[in-house]
Amino acid sequence: MSQITHELVLEVLEGCGAGALREAAELGPAGEVTPTELTLSTDDLDAVRGLRRTVAASTALTVPARRPRELLETSVQRRLGELLEDMGRQRPRQRFHGLRLEAAGSGTPEMRRLAEALAQRTGIAVAEDGDLVARVRRGTASGTWQVLLRTTPRPLSTRAWRTVNYPGAVNATVAATVLDLLEVGEEDSLLDLTCGSGTFLIEQLYAAPPARAVGVDVDPEAIDAARLHQRAARRRGRIDWILGDVLTTSLEPGFTRMVTNPPWGTLHGDHDSNEQLLADLLARAAQLAAPRARLGVLTHEISRMHRVLERGTAWRPVGEHRFFQKGHHPRLFLLARD
Repeated sequence: MSQITHELVLEVLEGCGAGALREAAELGPAGEVTPTELTLSTDDLDAVRGLRRTVAASTALTVPARRPRELLETSVQRRLGELLEDMGRQRPRQRFHGLRLEAAGSGTPEMRRLAEALAQRTGIAVAEDGDLVARVRRGTASGTWQVLLRTTPRPLSTRAWRTVNYPGAVNATVAATVLDLLEVGEEDSLLDLTCGSGTFLIEQLYAAPPARAVGVDVDPEAIDAARLHQRAARRRGRIDWILGDVLTTSLEPGFTRMVTNPPWGTLHGDHDSNEQLLADLLARAAQLAAPRARLGVLTHEISRMHRVLERGTAWRPVGEHRFFQKGHHPRLFLLARD
C-alpha cells in the first residue's frame, strides 16, 4: 500500500513562523494560516519529525459536518484509521501509551463516544495523560469539522536530547529561530555568553556546526547538563563548555557570532541588577568580538535593554524580533560591530 499524503497542521510559536514555514516548504507545499499555525502537505512523516522550528505536527482530516457526532460515521472513522495506520507504518518503533481527546465539550457524551471510537481503531486506551493527542475543532471552511492527530508522542519542540530538566532553559524552537536571525554558518566562531544547559549551541549543531563553539556559564549544574545534552544529541561538532563568569573568565577573542539569554528575574537573577548585567555583557562581548561581529540578546528585560542601548555601547542595533510564548514576551535584540 502506498503512503498517504498527509495534510498536516503545524503549531508554531509566534515569532518563529517565517523560519518554520521555510523549513516546512522543503518537505512539500506549505502555507501560513495564522502566525501560530501553518499547513503542510507531505507523505514523509519521518522527515516531519526533523522540523526544528515547529512546536507540534498533527495530521488533519477535514470533513463536511454540521455536528461533531457526524465524525462517528463509518466513512470518517475508516479515513481516520487509514491515517493512523500510515503513521504506524512509517514509524514502526514509535509507541503511544494512551489516547487523549482535546476539544471544546470533551466531556460530552458524543465526544466521549468519539474518543472511544478512536481508541478502538488504535487499540490504545483513552487516558487523561495520553500521548496520542486527538484534537477536534471546527474547520476553517463553513460547515466542516476537523480531527487532528498529533504525529509524535511528544511535541517536536521537546527535544530528545534534553535529558536534564534545567530550569529556565530557552525553548528550542525559539533558539533555532534566533540562530537563523543571527545567520550562523560553518565559518563562524560562536560564543554563548550565558549558555545554561546548552540549547543554543546544541541547536546550531543541527544546522551547521561552526568552526568554533564555546559556551560559558557560572553554574556548574548548567555546564554538567550542557555536556550531557551534547552527548545525547549525537551531532557532529565540538563545543567547549567553560565553567566561569564570562565577565572575568579568560577567553580567546575573535568571535564572529555571539548570543546570550541572560537571567531575567523569575528563575535566575533579579530584575534590579539585570540592567547592569546587560550593560556588562554588551561590554564584554565587544571585547571578545571580531570585526563586523553580530550579537543576539534574547531578554524579557525590554525597557532595561533599551535604556542600556540609549546610553551608548560599542554595538549598533540592527533589529528587534518579538516572540510570544505562554504569557512570556521575550525579545531578540540584534546588534552589530562595525
